[in-house]
Amino acid sequence: MNIRKISLQSIILLLIAFAMLGTYLGVMISSIVVSKENREKGYLSENQVYAEKLADTTDLLFRNMLQTLKVSAGSIYPLTQNNDQLYEELNQVLSSTNFFNSVFLVDKEGKIIRSAPHFDLEGVKIDTIGVNEAINKKMPLISQPYISKVTNKLIILISIPVFDNKGAYFGFLGGTIYLSEDNSIKDTLSLHPKHAVDSYVYVVDSEGNIIYHPERNRIGDNVLENGAVKRVVEGKDGKIEITNSKGIRMLAGYAHVKTSNWGIVSQTPKNSYMQPSIELIKQVGKVTLPFVILVLFISIYLLKKFVHPLRELAHYAHQVAERTTIKRPEIPEGYFEVNELKHTMFLMVDHYRTQIQMFENEATLDPLTGLLNRRTLQKRIHEFKEYSIILFDIDHFKMVNDTYGHLMGDEVLKFLSNLIRKQTRECDISFRYGGEEFLILLPNTSIEEAYQIAERIRKTTEETISPIGKAVTISVGVGNMPNTASHHTELFNLIDQALYRAKGNGRNQTVKVDEVK
Repeated sequence: MNIRKISLQSIILLLIAFAMLGTYLGVMISSIVVSKENREKGYLSENQVYAEKLADTTDLLFRNMLQTLKVSAGSIYPLTQNNDQLYEELNQVLSSTNFFNSVFLVDKEGKIIRSAPHFDLEGVKIDTIGVNEAINKKMPLISQPYISKVTNKLIILISIPVFDNKGAYFGFLGGTIYLSEDNSIKDTLSLHPKHAVDSYVYVVDSEGNIIYHPERNRIGDNVLENGAVKRVVEGKDGKIEITNSKGIRMLAGYAHVKTSNWGIVSQTPKNSYMQPSIELIKQVGKVTLPFVILVLFISIYLLKKFVHPLRELAHYAHQVAERTTIKRPEIPEGYFEVNELKHTMFLMVDHYRTQIQMFENEATLDPLTGLLNRRTLQKRIHEFKEYSIILFDIDHFKMVNDTYGHLMGDEVLKFLSNLIRKQTRECDISFRYGGEEFLILLPNTSIEEAYQIAERIRKTTEETISPIGKAVTISVGVGNMPNTASHHTELFNLIDQALYRAKGNGRNQTVKVDEVK
């Protein structure tokens, strides 16, 4: 009889132990799986957004380069009669920005008239791919990368045609960028934030040749066989999982630069999610393991007196471990010890569910401001067919961090997020879109209504003292779906351009998308 009783207790004890361990492992495994899937999807989307952002920035940079040369080209011909004035003009173009490594004026025969810096090449005919292309096409031009016969370096040539007083073609004003050295292109691309370990950006020309890479020895390599490169040289934007030249699986986003026919690829090693997943396991284990151990010891103690109630609890725990929703067992109130175990077990199950909910919240909320994060935006945006978007960032926020410190910068971000909550409607959904960027999704709202809300937020911000002791200002872009764009990706790009227009116009203002189309 005693043998049978001991055997029954042992079996029940094993069931309880299995239930506790199963619950613990279930939480661990589900946390890893959810974390892995969310991070992979997140890295793909983030890399695409990064690539598109950098492509837009690079495109804007090239347009500014062309505009800089165009301004000077319109008045440079009369200076060809005075070498000193001509050199002063060229040197002014070179030194006024960090766009170019050299600037020169070339006549229609390909001879250098003057250059800055001075190369002692006046009167020398330059027979290079870029020069010949600029003379033949007689139009604003960004050349494909080529090796310069003058400097023997990999360069690109930005050129604007120059006409004499009678409107006849005289030659061109050109600026060169040395791709293998420090330059404005590298400065722009090196600002890419590494959102995960080993993430990086590289740039290819229209033939698939690398023209920018964090590893300089990779410049010049042809990577056209790469799946992301194949698509981006065809003028496409998107995201893809690929295997790079080193056999490493990568989560890549890519975007096309229209002005130069370049392609920008931002990628992250697929296994980058492992370290965050390991940290997640440690956190879950640290919180839940003591509860598991506590319940197990209590179960062993009570098992000697209450076999049947414990069997019921073990069955319930097993079902919880299998992630099956069942009704909680009814344990007679007379069993004091069993009821204590019952309450503890129910508390533990609720705690697990709370922990899972907490981890889900961490995956959707920005920890600093409490607003929804960018990853959640990608999910929520598909819930609505008609909506407006308000996108803004804090003017001169880097100056705030540099002057008052990053902790005070964080206080400014939290201050602005609270202001957004007060100034938006109950139906509006607010997100922290980037470092100092915020986005508000306004369902079933016209662009005019959105503009009024944006202006109210901007003016309130301008009139409210922030944590730094004075008001800060914001620049805002506003757009509507589907009136100003047919797809949310296009809408985001247009709103981003509107935001940049607001900044370019002097900041602290709101610009609608239809004002920049």
